[in-house]
Amino acid sequence: MTLRLSSLPRCLARIMHVAIAVTIALPLLACGGEEPRRRVILIGIDGASPLVAFPMMEEGRLPHLAAIARDGVHGPLRSVLPLYSPRIWNTIATGRPAGQHGVTAFVKPSTDARKKLFFSSDRRVPALWNILSAQGFTTGVVNWWTTYPPERIEGVMVSDHFFPEQISMIKRTFKDERSSSGTLVHPESWQARAESLRAESGPPTRIENPFAEHDGALLPHWVNREILSGQFETDASVTRIALGLQEDLHPDVMMVFLPGIDRVSHWLWGNLEPAEKYPASLQPSESERAAGAETLRLYYEFSDELIGLLTEDYGPDDLVMVISDHGFEAGESLMLLTGVHDTPAALDGILYARGHGIEAGRAVGPISVYDVAPSLLAWLGVPPAANMPGHPAAFLGIDPPLRVASYDDLPIQRAPEAASGREDEIVEHLRSLGYLEADDAAATGAESDSRPDGR
Repeated sequence: MTLRLSSLPRCLARIMHVAIAVTIALPLLACGGEEPRRRVILIGIDGASPLVAFPMMEEGRLPHLAAIARDGVHGPLRSVLPLYSPRIWNTIATGRPAGQHGVTAFVKPSTDARKKLFFSSDRRVPALWNILSAQGFTTGVVNWWTTYPPERIEGVMVSDHFFPEQISMIKRTFKDERSSSGTLVHPESWQARAESLRAESGPPTRIENPFAEHDGALLPHWVNREILSGQFETDASVTRIALGLQEDLHPDVMMVFLPGIDRVSHWLWGNLEPAEKYPASLQPSESERAAGAETLRLYYEFSDELIGLLTEDYGPDDLVMVISDHGFEAGESLMLLTGVHDTPAALDGILYARGHGIEAGRAVGPISVYDVAPSLLAWLGVPPAANMPGHPAAFLGIDPPLRVASYDDLPIQRAPEAASGREDEIVEHLRSLGYLEADDAAATGAESDSRPDGR
């Protein structure tokens, strides 16, 4: 059953949204009074592959993911081609195909040589943070793809343009420390807090930066330690800021994006593959291969420890979900990178989830990227929209909820659009990872816009 709220006056539609949410949430009320509101944390790990994560979990090397699997479920998260991270992470945030949400690639098609990044203003439909803000939930969003300029939500949004250390090599090379001319954080009053957290030094976990110059590991000769060291610092900074936001706001819903595994895998994935898949220039020595493979696995361990930090404040009835947008496969890019995600061989990412109503210790899947948004909404007692092609995951143990026709009438308020001062560096960083080799037409290639299971 669907209700078409968009045809009602906005004030009445708002009342109807809340009424539906309250009706669905009634089973969550105990006879003796209302239970504390259950919270959600959704952690995005860019490019984490089940081919690495699941065996490492079984070996005991990813204890925090293993704990989520023990208390809940784990399995593959099925993505959709083409495997461009911005389009997939925006699909996860909106529940909608890229052709509808509008963020189709890394950069916009252009008639000149200058690449222009997609901004949040290019997204045409509401995301989870907009829907949940309208329902009265507080939300914290840190580093999610395409969140610049930041949106005005009930909570705090630290946009993806806030983290320049991931492009520090390029900034140092060109001696460019341009300050931003656009707002990077909502509300702006929280930016000073975010800046102080980003300025903290030292790893937040027991694992030191494996790409630091003082590290003695004999990595493959083509690996750029400076770029990958910056990625380590980015994931550390994202985590520090997210922890500070949790401490300050204690939001109902937290969404955090960690990009490092994807970036490291582009450089080191070939160490997990047979040497004959690569030309001689990308065939490491045995000692380099061993060091490269172990460093990639060490980065998974580092990410697992960050997950542990981010989730330690969440109780057994809170929803904890960790996902990735795709896996990896053997391939060449720029004659330097040995890991790619171009074909169905890299279609599956990871999914871990535990919380109230989720049966413990089950392997599930594949779950579709289209299912994440309706699952999160339904678990919170908020009706998914009928124009979201996915469904709440069966492992949540929730009866099929009422749906509203659409949330597309919700207003999206953003900070004024201005150049963040970091677009050129980010474009060059994407180019260094091989993302912009294809021409603009290829970069905006169409996806099937259908669920992988045909529904």
